[in-house]
Amino acid sequence: MRPAIFVLLFVLLNPLHARAEPARGTIRSIPSANEISISETAQGSFQPGDLLLIRDQVQNEILGYAEVTSRSPESPHILARVRSHSNNGLIRVDDAVESIDLSDFEKSKDQMSQGRHDLVIHGKRFISSKYKPQVYLGALTGQTAATLESGEFFVGLALLGYGLGETLQISTQPFLNILGETNLQLKWQAIENEDFRISFGAESRYNLDYKRAIGSFSVYWDTFSNSKFLTYNQLRITTGESELYQRRTSAEFSVNYGYITNRWNRIIFGPNIDIQEETLGGLLSYQWVWDHFHSALTLQARDFTNLEFGSEGYLVYLDFWWRI
Repeated sequence: MRPAIFVLLFVLLNPLHARAEPARGTIRSIPSANEISISETAQGSFQPGDLLLIRDQVQNEILGYAEVTSRSPESPHILARVRSHSNNGLIRVDDAVESIDLSDFEKSKDQMSQGRHDLVIHGKRFISSKYKPQVYLGALTGQTAATLESGEFFVGLALLGYGLGETLQISTQPFLNILGETNLQLKWQAIENEDFRISFGAESRYNLDYKRAIGSFSVYWDTFSNSKFLTYNQLRITTGESELYQRRTSAEFSVNYGYITNRWNRIIFGPNIDIQEETLGGLLSYQWVWDHFHSALTLQARDFTNLEFGSEGYLVYLDFWWRI
C-alpha cells in the first residue's frame, strides 16, 4: 500500500513526469505539394491550428512541420498544410505525424532533442525563441534577414524593436538616443524560402547637438548551408555626416556563420570588412537562448592587426535581450 501512495504523490507533485503523450496519426495521401491528408490514431486528436511534426516512417527523423487546416465530420481524414520541409528527405504516404507544443522548451525538448536550422519556424508568435529565427546577433554585429513576428516586441540594451507584420519590423537604438542621436530603422523581409531569406533595411539618424543627419541602407541575406549551419550576410552603406560618422560615405560587409547546438543555443563567428578603412575584423559569440530571454558573450575585433582592447581593436562584451 505504501509504495502505491508514494507513486501517486510523486505523479501529483511532478507534472512533468505525468506529461501526456503527443497525439499521433499517419499520412494517408498527398493532395498537393504543400498539403497532406492525415488519419488519426485516436478520433478527435487533431484540431484546426494544431502544429504537427512529420516523421520519416523508416528512420523516425523529423522532416518538417504541418499545421492542421480543416477536419470534416463526413471524412475520416484531416487536411494539413506543410509549413516547412527539410531538404534531407521526402514526405511520403505512411509517414507519421504527431502533435507538438512549441510554446515551452521543457514541454517539447524530448521531441526536439536535436537543434536544427531547418526546424526553425517563422510565423508563430507564441512559440519559444528556441525555435524562432535569430533577428539580432549582438550590439556591434547588428541584425539578420529575419524579422520579428507580428505584434512581437524586442527589448534589449542596444535595440528596441516591434513587429509591424510578419515581414516588416521597426526598431531604434536606445543608447544612441541617450547620446543625442535620434534614430529609426525599418526592415522589410522580401523573400523567405527553404534555402535563403533576403531583407532590406533603411535607417535614419539625426544628431541633435551638431544638427547633422546620417542615413544607411542595408541588404541582409541568410543562406542555409545544412541543418546545423546558417550563413548571415550583411552589406551596409552609410552616407551623410555626424559626430559619430566622420566619413560622408562608408561601406561594410560581414559574413557570419551560425551553428546551432543540440540544446538550440547558437555559436556565431565570421569576418567583417570595412571597405573604406580597408580593415578586416570579425567576431566569435556564444548565444544562450531561452523561451524569451537571450544572452550572448562576444569577442569582437574591429581590426585584427590592432592588438589593443578598445573601439578600434578588440572588445569583449556581454549582451542580453528579450523577445516577448
